[in-house]
Amino acid sequence: MQFRARFIANIIQFSTQQGVDRRKLLAIVDKSMEELCVEDLMLEAPVYNSIVEKASEWSGDDLFGFHLGDYLSLSAAGLIVQIAQSSGTVLEALHYMVEYANLGCQALPFQLKELADEWELSVRPNNLWQEQSPISVRHTMDGTIVFTIREFQTLTRQKYHPKRIHFSYPKPVKYTEYEQLFNCPIRFNQEVTAIYLDKKQVQEKVVTSDYRLLQLLIRYAQEKLAAMEGELGFSTIVKQSIINLVKPQFPTIEQVAANLNVSVRTLQRRLKEEGFTYKTVLDELRKEFALDYLKNKDLSVKEIAYLLDYAEPSSFIRSFKRWMGKSPSAYRSENG
Repeated sequence: MQFRARFIANIIQFSTQQGVDRRKLLAIVDKSMEELCVEDLMLEAPVYNSIVEKASEWSGDDLFGFHLGDYLSLSAAGLIVQIAQSSGTVLEALHYMVEYANLGCQALPFQLKELADEWELSVRPNNLWQEQSPISVRHTMDGTIVFTIREFQTLTRQKYHPKRIHFSYPKPVKYTEYEQLFNCPIRFNQEVTAIYLDKKQVQEKVVTSDYRLLQLLIRYAQEKLAAMEGELGFSTIVKQSIINLVKPQFPTIEQVAANLNVSVRTLQRRLKEEGFTYKTVLDELRKEFALDYLKNKDLSVKEIAYLLDYAEPSSFIRSFKRWMGKSPSAYRSENG
């Protein structure tokens, strides 16, 4: 799970204006501002989380992410915003933003869903990230929502506002700032963080639309995504996504596809290119989990079957015999 170093540089710059000592934040990343601005440099989640946590703490700003999203230049999102601003309509821009979200933040995927009379643009944080740093997640999601609405208005040069906005976390003490900026109903403690947009508004043409530039940018974005995924292999990325979504049931292929910002068909096709199916990836993961669980003598075979999302222990035992040529009990006995 990685984050763009250039985005972290923007956070540090904003924090400095909030009175935070820049040197203390740079000491966390162990890089200079110039190094953080290198194109395509990515930093790991613990570094990003520490920066956001300390920046919000040292600034004394409980709405740090909210104010950051209002401060950031739209250029901070780089290629994603360039693609959006070259799109034909707002709806097309939203689709591209969802498709290429991983170029900005791999841990915060977007989903776009058409409802009866509106579009839902939701943000679902990676489960592992949520466990690691709920503070970092909340500030990042706040900033993302503010930033996205600013971009929405920029695309049409109209002061359009969402129909409503939902946040998955509790209402902050200073929630009136949300109402003043968004100018629409705000609801907290909801199932998902999402912006709800009027269907007529998202059909608006983008004032900076440029079809030829759009094609060039999309081709570049596809190459960057392919390079990112090629470092690990798509099957490995799918496996990591499954692990992040286990709770304790294993996720469906639809849930994993949504988490990776691809369609189910695309996920299946790309796994097939590497000689896998979703079923085989899931089967391999269950095997790895089973071997690990069997090391824990406090877990019974029945409990392990439940943890691996099998309806019956007998189903797990059959699968284990297929994997290892012996029953779970026999394997545990032989491997101490």
